[in-house]
This record gives sequence, C-alpha cells and structure tokens, in this order.
Amino acid sequence: MNQISILKKVLNLFNLNSTDKDMFSWTGENVGFRRIFGGQVMAQSLIAAYKTIDVEHYAHSFHSYFLRPGDMKKPITFYVDRIRDGKSFSTRTVKAMQDDEAIFNCSISFQKKEKGLEHQISMPKVPEPESLQNEQEHREAALAELNMKKEDMPMFARQQEIEMRPVEKPNYINPKRMPPYKNTWIKSEGQIPNDQFIQQAFLLYISDMGLLAAANNSVGVNFLTKNLQNASLDHAMWFHRELDLNGWFLYSIESPITRNARGFASGSIFSRDGKLIASCTQEGLIRLWDD
Repeated sequence: MNQISILKKVLNLFNLNSTDKDMFSWTGENVGFRRIFGGQVMAQSLIAAYKTIDVEHYAHSFHSYFLRPGDMKKPITFYVDRIRDGKSFSTRTVKAMQDDEAIFNCSISFQKKEKGLEHQISMPKVPEPESLQNEQEHREAALAELNMKKEDMPMFARQQEIEMRPVEKPNYINPKRMPPYKNTWIKSEGQIPNDQFIQQAFLLYISDMGLLAAANNSVGVNFLTKNLQNASLDHAMWFHRELDLNGWFLYSIESPITRNARGFASGSIFSRDGKLIASCTQEGLIRLWDD
C-alpha cells in the first residue's frame, strides 16, 4: 500500500454512520497496534460533535481523556451531548464506547469567527525541511543496524500517511538523555480536502504522533527500550487559525517535566510561513518495569 492509499484510509476514518439522534458509529477497520490509535478516536469524536453543530461555529478547544484501550476488532459508538448552543460559542461532550464501556471522552468548545487583538510567539529557527533526512530513512537505518526486517517491527517500519523530517536526529539504538524538546517538519502524503472539519480532524489525528517522545527523550528512553510502558493519558488541543495542511508545517514539542511515572509535553504547530496554527498538550505514562 503506497502513502496516498494510506492517507485515503485515514480520511475514510472520518466517515461515521448516524445511528440515532446524536449517536454515531464507526464499523470499519480501526488503525493502531494491539489497541486503537488515540489519534483515531480523537478525530472521530470531533467529527461526531461537528455533526450536531448547525451554525458556523468552529472547534477552538478540545480536551480529552483516554480511559481504556480500544479493541481493534470491535466497532465504536460515539454519543454526543449538546451541552450548550449560544450565539458565539457551542459546547459538546463526546463519549466513545465499546461493549457498553467508555474508552474515551472529550469536551469540545466551538466559536464563531471574530476579529480581535492579536499576538503570537515566533516560530523556532530551524533548518528547512528540504535539508533534512526523512524519518522513514532513520527507521530503516535503525532496522539495518539491529539486523531486523520490517516484518519484525511492523508499527515501527510501517509506511505513514505523513512525511516527517526531524530536526534533531533520533538515536533509536542507543538512546541517551537529550534536551527536552523535539522539532519535526510534517507534510501529508497526498491532498487533504479543503474542509475545516476534515483539516482539524486530521491535525488532531497526527498530533498524537510523537508528542510523548519529547518526554521520553528527556529521560533517555524510546519505544525500543526494554520493559518500557508508554501510554497516552490525556490530550488537549487549541485551534488558533483556519487550517491548510497541504504543505510543510512545523511541530515543535517541549517537555517541561517527567516524574511519578508520567511525562508531560506541549506542542506548538506552525505553518511554514511562521503562523501559529494550533497548540496541544499531553501527559502519558512512562513506566520502566523491572526485569
């Protein structure tokens, strides 16, 4: 399967079925490894909420918790609660269920477009993406050094729906403590529809890729580390501008603290011309079990 086909598969995740008033389901093929990828259920929850918004309000704030591992082989049902519909803001909560148990829930705030005072931080000064090596090349080199085949590590070696070019070169074989930040240029492998619902859902989907890695880097571990348990606990995102993800954008992540078996990371997402388009945060488990 080529990258464009993979992107189409991801975009297909956003096609939910309406089963009842404010109730939607996903019965297709889930994505992930052993458990449903968190980015999938976040993006689908946003789409479910949008299906209940009848005015020109757009998501600006998304707060969520991962409650249970999602079963890859089972459908997901999304229940939307219309908390509030106002002139300027609308609020929804969404609960994702499998086998009558919640696997995920979130609160989303939507706002009409308004003019107002403006300020933003500057984008970090980093090399242009054309001068950097592809993440896929870094991973293939790591597999070769480990004398392993792609089939041995399917999630690590899989073709992705996005092209990533890390600024800080990853060291998968011998991880060491690194400065608590991570910058990656990202571009979709194909065209994303010019629809803000889809654009926001896609950004939510990919924002769950690598956010916790900055916290891992700061303590010298990665997902190849023996006896490491990583799992996302929550995720929040703020959308600052109208999105156009059909081009390079920079995902700049920092991790202020890791302790009590949890790592915290925050991300700023910039368009190539330096506009801050979204921000996100996440806390996740970083457990290192004894042998």
